[in-house]
Formats: sequence, C-alpha cells, structure tokens
Amino acid sequence: MGPLAFAAGSHRFEYGRDLPISEESERALRQALDEQDFPLVGTPYRLGDVSYHLGWTFHHAAPNRSGVPRGVMTVIHMDADITVSQPVNDNQRADLRAWLPGAEVGAVPETPLNPVLYRAGGGAQRG
Repeated sequence: MGPLAFAAGSHRFEYGRDLPISEESERALRQALDEQDFPLVGTPYRLGDVSYHLGWTFHHAAPNRSGVPRGVMTVIHMDADITVSQPVNDNQRADLRAWLPGAEVGAVPETPLNPVLYRAGGGAQRG
C-alpha cells in the first residue's frame, strides 16, 4: 500500500479548492503543486501510526497495489463557530448532505453528526 503523502506548505495555496475530486483534478493539482515546488513528504507509516495534518494541506495516498483493503479512519475537528459554505460542485453538495445533515449554508453545522464538544470559556458540551 502506498503511503499518505503531503505537499508541505500547500495549506496556503488557493488553487483548486473548488475542483471536484477526480483523476482530472488530481493531474491538474499535481502539476500546479509541482510548479510551486512544494516539497513532497511521503514517509511510510508503521502499523498503528497516526497522521495529524491541517485539512487544507494537499495530500493523497499512492495506489494500493496489495490486494488488501486499506483501513482508514478520519476525524475532522472544526471551530465551534464555523459556518457552512455554499457548495460549488456536486461532490461538495453530496458531502453537505452526507456529513452535515440538516445544516444550512451560513449556519453553524451543529448536527447529530457534528456536535459541538467544547466552546472556549464555556467548557465541555454534552450532545
């Protein structure tokens, strides 16, 4: 299985944020990132290792050629006061329906799948 790889420093690069995930967008992003000369960091992980990274950092996993399904678990932390942006493509609309059910554009996405766990000055929340 190919390791997770990151374009170091790319969290500040705005190009491609509105592109749907596809092979075509992968090629376009790879070319744009290469042109910006972001270092590619792709150190293999050992069993049980964890990756923490800023969600805006461009990343990808090399193809899985092992025949064994790759196990992945993703946890996304958001600011308690973040608001939902207007989706700009079909992938984002599908993600809004699947991962932020009932959340409205411009509102805080406090839903059963996205409970606010902590507010600064307010302590832990119970959901």
